[in-house]
Amino acid sequence: MNILEKINNNMSNFTVGERLVAEYAIQYPVDVVRYSAEALAEHCNTSRSNVVRLCKKLGYTGFSEFKYEMNRYMNTPHAITKKHLNEEEGDSLSAFRKYLNCFSQLETLYNSSQLKQIAEIILRSKRIIILGHYHSFFSAQQLEFRLNRCRIDAHAINDLSTTEAFGEMLTQEDTVIIFSISGGKVYHDSVCTFRKRGVKVILISMTENSPISRYTDIKVILPCITRLYDESVMDDAPTFYFFIELLIEEINHQILANNDVSDNS
Repeated sequence: MNILEKINNNMSNFTVGERLVAEYAIQYPVDVVRYSAEALAEHCNTSRSNVVRLCKKLGYTGFSEFKYEMNRYMNTPHAITKKHLNEEEGDSLSAFRKYLNCFSQLETLYNSSQLKQIAEIILRSKRIIILGHYHSFFSAQQLEFRLNRCRIDAHAINDLSTTEAFGEMLTQEDTVIIFSISGGKVYHDSVCTFRKRGVKVILISMTENSPISRYTDIKVILPCITRLYDESVMDDAPTFYFFIELLIEEINHQILANNDVSDNS
C-alpha cells in the first residue's frame, strides 16, 4: 500500500483539520515534499498541530518521516504523470515541453485587459511594495529588480513585521503586489489592513479560490507546473518569472506610448 492509498483508507479517522491536510496531500503530493510542516499547514488553512497529528495517525513518527515517505513515493516510476508527452522523450526534452505547455497557457492572460490594468496601476502608484513568502520571495525580488530597471521605485519584502508596519503607512496612492502559490492566510491580516486604507492589492497566485483572493483588487491565476505534472523536480518559479517579463513588456509599452503623447502635445 502506497502513502496516498494509506491516507485514503484512513480518511474516516481524521478530524476536520486533519482531513484538510489529507485531502490536500492527495491532490498536491508534491507540496508535501516541497514545504515545511508550517508552510503545509498554511496552504491547507489549518494548524501545524493538525499536520503532525495526521502523520502520527498514519503511523509515522512525525512530519519528517511522512515527508520522506511521500518523496520516496513521488520518485517511483508509477507516480509520474505523463501528460501531453511522448513516453520515449528524454528527460531534458520532457522538461522543456512541460514548461512550454505551461507557458502557453499564459497567452490568454497576455492578450487580456488584466495585464494592461496591472501595468496602469503600477505606473500610477506612488509606492509599490512586493510581498513574497518562502520560495515566492525570489519572484518578488525579481519583479523589484525589473521594475527598478524601468526606473520605477519598488521594494520586495518577506518579513511579516515589516509588512505590518507598511500597513499603517500605505495609502490609496500605493500598491501591494503579492506572489503566493496558494494565496495563503499568512497575509490575511495585512491584506485586510491594506483594504481598509484603500491600498490597491494585486495577487499573483496559482490557486483559484485562495484564502485572501476575496480581499484583493486584482487576482491573477497562473498555471502551476508542479500540479500539472505531479513531479517534485519541477519548479513553479519560472512561471512567475515568465509572467513578470510579460508585465514588464506591457509597462514599457505604456511608458513609450505616454512619452509619444507628451512629445506631440
